[in-house]
Amino acid sequence: MYAQVTQLQVPMNKIGELRHIIDSQYLPVVRNRPGFLAAYLLEQIDDPDSAQLVQFWDSQADVENFHRTGLLESSVQGIAAHMPGVQIKRQGYMVRVAVRGTALAETAG
Repeated sequence: MYAQVTQLQVPMNKIGELRHIIDSQYLPVVRNRPGFLAAYLLEQIDDPDSAQLVQFWDSQADVENFHRTGLLESSVQGIAAHMPGVQIKRQGYMVRVAVRGTALAETAG
């Protein structure tokens, strides 16, 4: 499994706008891509203008194929195009160890 973590710093008091863009424009495109597993938007509690978008994929190749589409809507640059002033930093990770809690496994089933 492959994880992609995108750190987002938005202009002051724009986190709600970021949430809307990710939920209504970005994730609907991403969720239909081969290899996509899940995504979570984490809004930082002690910095209300900071968030992380964590995505899980079957493989790094799936992410690379997704980015090759070249569609602005399917990229974090698409988020920047809709929200001037947002700062974006993306990193990728191989997931080597993973475990699910019992409650999550029951609701996901």
